Amino acid sequence: MDQSTKVPRAQAVRVSGRTVWFVLVLFAYLVVILGVIHWSPFLTLDRDVFRLDLRQRYPEWFYPLHTYVMLGQRAPATLVALPWFVWRAWKSRSPRPLVMLGTALIVLNLSVGVVKVATGRLGPRATPHVHAVFEGGDIFPSGHVSNAVVLYGLIAMLAVSFRRTVQVMAVFVSVTVGLCTVYLDTHWVSDVLGGWLAGMLVLIVLPWLMPYAERVAHAVIRWGRRRLPQRWTPVAALPTSVAVERIPSERAPVCSGPEPVQTGGAHS
Repeated sequence: MDQSTKVPRAQAVRVSGRTVWFVLVLFAYLVVILGVIHWSPFLTLDRDVFRLDLRQRYPEWFYPLHTYVMLGQRAPATLVALPWFVWRAWKSRSPRPLVMLGTALIVLNLSVGVVKVATGRLGPRATPHVHAVFEGGDIFPSGHVSNAVVLYGLIAMLAVSFRRTVQVMAVFVSVTVGLCTVYLDTHWVSDVLGGWLAGMLVLIVLPWLMPYAERVAHAVIRWGRRRLPQRWTPVAALPTSVAVERIPSERAPVCSGPEPVQTGGAHS
């Protein structure tokens, strides 16, 4: 072989850690989905936990846990957290926190909604049968749990101060909200597992989607500014010649000076 001919070396393919986590979590999510559709140890676990009848054994826990689980309810939890995201956007002088929240919720609703409709699983309150799939239900995966993972995971990602503490609290809330739904007979254990994995997938893919989401957000902002009526245009955005309109005022009377004061009477 000619010495001048060089064989190119095989270039090492670098795989990011995010890609590895995405593949692992997606694989686990698919395993849980298949384990719910077909009989598997996941369903055996669901049946055994359901037979513990925790809600009837410990009725005193019902009202506190029923209130606590609202931390995972999408609408109220998002409304409560929304001022914090607005504050972060104001502090950073960027709409990025709000764009992240909106993008994450859209991806979450679409991805979880598709699986809910596709599996059609019924929950413990509707049936004692753990294998009740394709029956028009919408219980798998858990929306409470996936929403808790995404919402508090975003707060942990955007937190500046006490970030490690916020991360620990986000994990704690996500885990305990899921366990509470099992106690309340709202979800099977496998629903909770699916919710955790579905929420993690959204957090993993979110940085990949943000460049496109920010382009759309900036385009919408530019379009809104062009469509903004003239009367609502901020003063700072107007030209200098029309930024301030002088309002004529009544002319004040001009005083020529104090009148002379007579100090003496008429001479005799």
